[in-house]
Amino acid sequence: MDRVILFHFHLFKNAGTSVDEILKRNFGDKWVTKEFPFDLYRENISEVIEWIRDEEDKIAFSSHTARLFKFWELEKEGIKIIPIIFVRHPIVRIHSAYKFEREVQKDIESLETVIARNTSLKGYVEIRWFLPNDHQTRNFHVARFSDLFFEEDGSFLDKALKSLEILPFVGLVERFEESIKKLEILIKEYYPEFKAEVVYENVHIGINISLEDRLKMIEKEVGESFYKKMVEVNRDDIIFWEKVKNKYEI
Repeated sequence: MDRVILFHFHLFKNAGTSVDEILKRNFGDKWVTKEFPFDLYRENISEVIEWIRDEEDKIAFSSHTARLFKFWELEKEGIKIIPIIFVRHPIVRIHSAYKFEREVQKDIESLETVIARNTSLKGYVEIRWFLPNDHQTRNFHVARFSDLFFEEDGSFLDKALKSLEILPFVGLVERFEESIKKLEILIKEYYPEFKAEVVYENVHIGINISLEDRLKMIEKEVGESFYKKMVEVNRDDIIFWEKVKNKYEI
């Protein structure tokens, strides 16, 4: 291969800022980030690929809005892509997104931040369920992972699970340190000096709170009945998260 690049698909509130910091520490000005219009899949991917081609001296790329694409197809151009993407328990991710948009982005005027600032967690989730094509509080992960097979038939979940078997690395936020060590092993094949020192950036709720306690806290905040509804609405995402978790328990 003429080039080996790392591409971080930075999913919102999935430890992506910490991953970017690790990449920046290793690659310095060889790390770049950019955002893209999200809604039109083919146009999005076309722009992402052109960005990779244009930044021919860069090694690590990061974007919140780049959609998953058949990364192996660029190998015919001599470009090998190592995709980096993380998964998080979907209910916890929703809570984290709400807190971030309500408290950290409080001075940013967007529909999402206005909703978060003016409603409870329950209200934020419920309103976003009714926004067209908004997956932030409804099966977010399977919607994003299914993009790898965007043009094929099948449910988001089926396509996401198929993607899981193809992607060389999928990290788990709940097993962040272990995930980073796996990523280090993968990247060292191509960049032997790569060192994945674990850093925690953009963390707003203590990292030592257990998953069980965090979920109980969320249930108390929204109420038992609505919490059950959140779980049901995000059932595909929970199935997907459990599949990823199982890979870290083998």
